Amino acid sequence: MSETPEKLEKQSTRGSARRRAMMDAAWKLLLERGFAGVTLNDVISQSGGSRTTLYEAFGGKDGLLEAVMKERCQEFSAELHISLETDLPPRHALTDFGTKLAHKIVTEEVARFTQILYSEGQHFLPLIEKFFEVGPDSTRKHLADYLSRQQKLGRISINDPDHAAEMFEAMVIGDWQSRIMKHHPRPPMTDREIEDRVSRAVQIFLCGITTDEHRQTVGCDS
Repeated sequence: MSETPEKLEKQSTRGSARRRAMMDAAWKLLLERGFAGVTLNDVISQSGGSRTTLYEAFGGKDGLLEAVMKERCQEFSAELHISLETDLPPRHALTDFGTKLAHKIVTEEVARFTQILYSEGQHFLPLIEKFFEVGPDSTRKHLADYLSRQQKLGRISINDPDHAAEMFEAMVIGDWQSRIMKHHPRPPMTDREIEDRVSRAVQIFLCGITTDEHRQTVGCDS
């Protein structure tokens, strides 16, 4: 007897719930113990699934961790990308993008994951490469594409959109990563401090790349 649509739907729902539970457990364990500390036994114990289900869904530990990191990266990047998917003038788009980025990188979760990346990354290169592809590299490409579109509109003048995107991100992030590596993070910035930091970064950046005919619109000397 063939299975009914209702039964198939329930099976699919249960399968999605098990997958969700396994990914949540894996992320929690990853932040607590690092890549090497995540074991399938612990993931299964915390998620209530089975080894068979885990292998069917992810193919093993590396597949599970890759799926978890990909999902988290996409969640982190999605809001940032929205800021760059319009043709708003650079000051508005870059301020929105920079403010969101500054707020996101100072969270404890991001700080802990960054420490794990740098302390264990050389032992898990395929996973780290996937992380950068889906996360930082993708976000920088969106920023570079935005800057390239602005150049075509005649608002800015840049030789290398990728390099310009890299420079702007560095101006917003500052020494945050090096401090994280030294386990000496800055005290959490207030909303006003983030606003001031991003505003300065946007102003300096735009005054360096804005075309002559648009310089007055961004408050730069002619």
